[in-house]
Amino acid sequence: MAGLFGMFNYQKEGPGIDKDAPPEPRIVVFFRVIGRKFWNLISINLLYFVFNIPAIPAMMAVMMFAFPAEISGDALLDILIRFALGTFLLCVPVIAVGPAQSGLTYILRNYSNEEHAFIWMDFKDAAKKNLKQSLLISAIDFLIVIALCIAVNFYLRFPDGGTIMKIIAGFVIMAFILFMMMHIYIYPMLVTFNLKLKDIYKNALIFAVMKFIPNLGILAVCFLLSAAVFFLNTVAGFVFYILIAGSITGLIMNFYSNPVLVKYLSSEEDKKEPASDI
Repeated sequence: MAGLFGMFNYQKEGPGIDKDAPPEPRIVVFFRVIGRKFWNLISINLLYFVFNIPAIPAMMAVMMFAFPAEISGDALLDILIRFALGTFLLCVPVIAVGPAQSGLTYILRNYSNEEHAFIWMDFKDAAKKNLKQSLLISAIDFLIVIALCIAVNFYLRFPDGGTIMKIIAGFVIMAFILFMMMHIYIYPMLVTFNLKLKDIYKNALIFAVMKFIPNLGILAVCFLLSAAVFFLNTVAGFVFYILIAGSITGLIMNFYSNPVLVKYLSSEEDKKEPASDI
């Protein structure tokens, strides 16, 4: 007799998972993935940070070029704008080294789907497969961010601009927010689907407008997460950025964006195998 009346028979199959059981809420899966992959997320973020070092001086150049300190005597406004913009650029992949962002996104996409990924091999392969498109995305992003920052700075501080200038500044800020929302989808589309660059941007803009309120919530969560750490302690904020900020905010974006992309772009012929043509 196996065990005591079969009670301790460890060779007996368990009940398993009911195939008719409802799927777990995504938020439950999200925290389970963080718990299970926590050290992997740190390793991936360190890898991402090393390859993304060139983006840091680029971001500093944007801040200095677009927001020169001499333009306004309002020191508080300067600080708030720089802090908000800097935190957004840290938590949203707008100014990033494209291949590094592709590698990070590929691994985080797999984690969000509860699929396996090799940290170094998959990071390297995804970066290599998407090299041309991701570098072009980086260049486009850098130019657009500079243009939008200069426009916001100009219209907000235009001497005696009045209401008209403030309204124009509001439209430019809205365009900036939409552009950031597009980045919730750009890199997940890049590493998942065989799409031309113009189609990636077109689809990202459609998703940014169509899912505006949820997108705004995702950006707010990522911003508040990064901003809270920097507000508590500046040193802790930089440590957080180096160790895990990109992985956590990227995981949040992938957990949200992947079901949307699968729903609307799920045809098998569009799935990426080799890197697509530009």
